[in-house]
This record gives sequence, C-alpha cells and structure tokens, in this order.
Amino acid sequence: MSENPKRILVDTNVWLDYFIPSRRGRSAAIEFLRDACTAQAELMYAATSSKDLFYLIASEHKAWYRREHGSLSQDAASAAISLAWDCLDVLSQLATPVPCDLSDIWMASKQRKLHSDYEDDLIIAAAMRAKTGLLVTNDVKLCSHAPVAAMSVEDAKNYLATL
Repeated sequence: MSENPKRILVDTNVWLDYFIPSRRGRSAAIEFLRDACTAQAELMYAATSSKDLFYLIASEHKAWYRREHGSLSQDAASAAISLAWDCLDVLSQLATPVPCDLSDIWMASKQRKLHSDYEDDLIIAAAMRAKTGLLVTNDVKLCSHAPVAAMSVEDAKNYLATL
C-alpha cells in the first residue's frame, strides 16, 4: 500500500452495485462503503465514471420498467433520469472525483497491453493521478493485473478492519 492507505479509488462497477438494487454485489458494496465511511477513508472515483454511472443507472431503471410494464412511459423515462441525477448527488456526497486530462489518456494508453478495456485503463490512470492507497473493484482481471494496489470489495472490507 502507498503512504496514504485511507485514500481509496472505487471502481465504477462497485458504485453500480451500490446504486442498482438488482445487482449481485449490492450488499457487499453497501457494507464496504459504510465501513469506509466509518474508517474515515477518503473515497474517490474517476470523473469519467460519472457519465457511465449516469447512463447505466438510467438504462437499468428503464429496462426494469419495460420488463415490469411492457413499455416505457414518458413519466417512467423521466423518473429514470431523475434517479440517475439523484445517484450522482449521493456519489458527490460520498466521494471526490479524480479529474481527467490529456496525461490520463496517455497513461491509459500505456496500460493497453495489460488491459484492452479503455475504461479500466482510465480507472488505473485515475488511481495513479490521485496517488491512492487502494483501488477497489469487482473486476477480477483488473484486480489481478493493475499496476496499483487493488482489491475486491470483500478483501477491501477486511483491509479496512485492520486500519
């Protein structure tokens, strides 16, 4: 771990687990974020994650509505967008965004041989920029190949208990 073990970058997939009730990792994400707040960890997220979160939260809610009701009404679509905005408000209360500029795009391109997933590479660049002590992700591949300290949500919960 780095010299700042309580500075934690949380990957997009963990935030999705937290905000979308139907996701398998929801309970673990809620527990991890609760424990991180209790431990007074400095939670962070890649600024690029916010657009993904907004889109995916709204899309998941719209898909759920279509499954339940057969079609998507204008009111339901508006509610999905409102929900996504509300989730971003909560995100901004829980964590600090790590900005992105040309140097992050360059750093992400240098990670390409490890991860061909550009979004993961931007997450790595954000963790490096912010000098985080830990990257928390549910992405097994990212966790095993990241050039920064990375753990699953479950392992991170156990780690927080040692601080």
